[in-house]
Amino acid sequence: MVTPNESPAGSRRALRWEEHKERTRRDLLASARKLFAERGFHATSAADIAAGAGVTERTLFRYFPTKAALVLDEATGLLPEMARQIRERPAAEPPGQAICEGIIDFAQRHRDMLFVIVGSRGELPLEGRQRPLIDFEDALAETLRDRYGVPGEDQVTPGTWARAGIGALRTALMVLRNLPAGGTPAPGVFPDTLRACFAALARWDQAGTEPADAAEP
Repeated sequence: MVTPNESPAGSRRALRWEEHKERTRRDLLASARKLFAERGFHATSAADIAAGAGVTERTLFRYFPTKAALVLDEATGLLPEMARQIRERPAAEPPGQAICEGIIDFAQRHRDMLFVIVGSRGELPLEGRQRPLIDFEDALAETLRDRYGVPGEDQVTPGTWARAGIGALRTALMVLRNLPAGGTPAPGVFPDTLRACFAALARWDQAGTEPADAAEP
């Protein structure tokens, strides 16, 4: 719709400019994804990414404040897909298993991104991305409420499941980021680590319930 103070030609120019900005943003993300996969996060410079997208480094920083934002913005945009993977798990799976295996299915579809996050060795500021994670936890809680038929008045159960699951994911990523450098992890390392984190959650309510010598052979 054209406003009284805006000509049809001006409206078309504004639309073309918005399309150009979105195309540039997509090109920068595609260039970063390709170069990170080929060279690794640390060996890829912002100038390399900009050149791959056919723009200047100054232009890149108008769209993304840091190199890390190229990874984190794309990862945030894929969170709804992760929730869908969890929602579509087999109906018989309990919440912990559905969350764990849904995340693993998601990671297998986006292995390059996972290895960039792990391979950043702490340079990606995961702790500074709280708002998207909080929003995702809320969305995941509603996904789990629907999946398991939790009554609407129960504000505790689905939220606890969701936040415990995301806590297990964050722990798995931190464990992998602390592994010795030297290439990408083997294909089974992330699933094994994530399953170990969920197993720790399952053992939580058993901790301290056995005598100290119960584990002795």
